Amino acid sequence: MAGANDGEGGTIAVDAAKIAQLDAALFQKDGGSNKRKIPEAIFIENVEALCVEHTQEIVLSRLQELYSKYQYMQSSLLAQRSSLKTKLPDISQALETVQHLVSRRDAGQDGETSEYTYQLSENIFAKAAVPPTNVVCLWLGANCMLEYTLEEATDLLKTNEANAKETLASIEEDMAFLRDQITTTEVNIARTHNYGVKLRQKDKAIEGGDKAEASSSSAAPSSSFSPAPRTGGEGPGYTWKQESEEVEVYVPVPSGTQKSDVKVAISVDSLKIQHADKVLLEGELAGKCRPDGSTWTLSSSGRVEVTLEKAESTPWKTLFDP
Repeated sequence: MAGANDGEGGTIAVDAAKIAQLDAALFQKDGGSNKRKIPEAIFIENVEALCVEHTQEIVLSRLQELYSKYQYMQSSLLAQRSSLKTKLPDISQALETVQHLVSRRDAGQDGETSEYTYQLSENIFAKAAVPPTNVVCLWLGANCMLEYTLEEATDLLKTNEANAKETLASIEEDMAFLRDQITTTEVNIARTHNYGVKLRQKDKAIEGGDKAEASSSSAAPSSSFSPAPRTGGEGPGYTWKQESEEVEVYVPVPSGTQKSDVKVAISVDSLKIQHADKVLLEGELAGKCRPDGSTWTLSSSGRVEVTLEKAESTPWKTLFDP
């Protein structure tokens, strides 16, 4: 069994078999990856539809599993980058030393014994007299040291240095790509979690309404419970409706519009919607909203749908101040 946090300190048990059945294509682009085959995450456009089909708990667990995989990839790449950044200076220093020996040989100084200072341990250095030579021993790691001619050593170290730099650049590119996927997955998790919170709030409201209706019926059998009416209306280029906790605004956009073409700015007391450089809707709201709890999406029906979370559970007479 796998667990998904319910946002209230508890854990919702989720069948692992159902999570496994959830198609990975819902969260990762088919064939979308970088050179290292890191899968590209998909931004979930319609969280509500996905959660209706697969349940919010299963979707959230699948997203958290994907997030854990991305986190593991990131830690692996960080370890590789750290190792390369440690080895690269050693390779460069060894190449510099070999090139110094080559320059001394080419300058006709082979007959002279040279004195060098070398590091014996972390805080201890010693001096050594180096006789003329055309060979050098390179430490390859794993308790292995091999002897090379100066030309062979130069070629080997240059190759190793170039490979290390190329690999380091590739890792940096992979990490930048991976950070984008982690961010997308985090946003998906947050939106799915918020949808779950909204569902629980509605369930509590319904439960509270049922209790109120039962209490009213027992006190006055002839009375009936009437839920708060949904109100709204139309305006130039938009329609809207409201419930006790939120306001929904619908703005049509041209056919073929992509989400990247749309900009939505939500503040405490204003709303602005743009398509390309054209302002489709802008105004001062008739009430206060909570931007952190408000969302928007581009629906498949060709309209921008904005959900504003009310700051207070009071009805709005209009969407915008006259």
